[in-house]
Amino acid sequence: MRSFVNLHVRSGDADAARRLVGKLRSEGLASYAVMAEPWLSVYDEALEAEEDPSLLNAALQEASRLGRAAAFMVHEDEDLYWALAEEGKLLYAYQAEAGAAPRRRGAPPPWLDEEAVRLAEEGQPKSASVRALAALLEIEPEHALVGFADLLRADEESELSEEVWIFEDEEAFLAMSTPSLKRGDEDVGS
Repeated sequence: MRSFVNLHVRSGDADAARRLVGKLRSEGLASYAVMAEPWLSVYDEALEAEEDPSLLNAALQEASRLGRAAAFMVHEDEDLYWALAEEGKLLYAYQAEAGAAPRRRGAPPPWLDEEAVRLAEEGQPKSASVRALAALLEIEPEHALVGFADLLRADEESELSEEVWIFEDEEAFLAMSTPSLKRGDEDVGS
């Protein structure tokens, strides 16, 4: 069964996006990021390990200072938490846990088809809900269906795309330049 956490922010500013990931990342832990214009997708080790909607909301609200932001959290493909934020404010949040009635905070913004959102939220398994919601938001669905653990596994198996930015420590973060990737002293990008 699938479990994952990810965050997406609509921003064409790659430098601001890199600073954001550096700001969100917990010291000593890693983050991955992928820019698929106009969305930046962030996969953070701490957010995925904690599986805490309040921590995800704080990160989401910070990210939304750059542009429209969305976050997805799926646990065992049965529980779903997702939220939208803009300008540092939470607009809408939805949480569905197996055996409990769904909870909503706010309403989907007017630029989203409310009926389509409701149908997507009801999807099973919950990864299907995320795929449908990502499509409604024009986020690359494949970017919304993975989490930190998936990218870590790909990284360990040397199958990580060169498009993925890796944030591991302050030195690597400061040394990173577009479009190359840095891992310690080794330049693995082009």
